[in-house]
Amino acid sequence: MSNFYNRCGVLWFPLMKKPSEKSYRYDPRNKGLRLEYGPHVRYLPPALVAELTGKSVKTVYKWINGTHPIDPAIRQVLYTRALGLLPHDQWRAWHIDENGRLTAPNGYTFRPDELMGLSVIKQLNGALQADVARLTIENRELRAAVDYLQANGIRAANVVPFPQVSRYETKKKPG
Repeated sequence: MSNFYNRCGVLWFPLMKKPSEKSYRYDPRNKGLRLEYGPHVRYLPPALVAELTGKSVKTVYKWINGTHPIDPAIRQVLYTRALGLLPHDQWRAWHIDENGRLTAPNGYTFRPDELMGLSVIKQLNGALQADVARLTIENRELRAAVDYLQANGIRAANVVPFPQVSRYETKKKPG
């Protein structure tokens, strides 16, 4: 996992040695750390921020009060883990929402199983395109052979001539 953060240029902070036994229910009377990035804003309880960053709750309260600035690497970890923002520049406008869905800049959302399905659809589409290309070549060869036979006046018993009817003409029903 640390290799992922090294490639993205983000520092990785291990979790605290002893997990907090307090609940993470947010109480509006308690101060929370305001974390915002563009349109994304969340108020995070200090205990949750301490667990995500590996810092103490006392340090988090110093960040909330403004007496100590937040290290940019820690802020990046919070953006990634709390807001669901993706740390690479190519994913700048994408994020993971509260429900765990990957959200595109145009508002479309994807579940992980939907993304797995896209790879299958891509493979099937490639096979279909190969079939269409093969059939197109085969169709051209057959049309060329039929045109050659008709041009030279050769009548073969198993060749059916193509009708020269426009596709937009409709057949009149007797009646």
